[in-house]
Amino acid sequence: MFKKSIRFPIIYFIVSIVWQFIIKDEVKWVDSMIVCLIMFLFILVYEWSKIPYKRKK
Repeated sequence: MFKKSIRFPIIYFIVSIVWQFIIKDEVKWVDSMIVCLIMFLFILVYEWSKIPYKRKK
């Protein structure tokens, strides 16, 4: 579950940093990290919510 959650945010982070460096010549590290963290948490919660609850009977 953790590997699925971290893959997309890291790819996004790398692409956004490269894009900012090429286009703007200024990289906004904090903004990119915050967006990456929010994406990671959202995907982690989404993956966690797909696991069914096992009830004791």
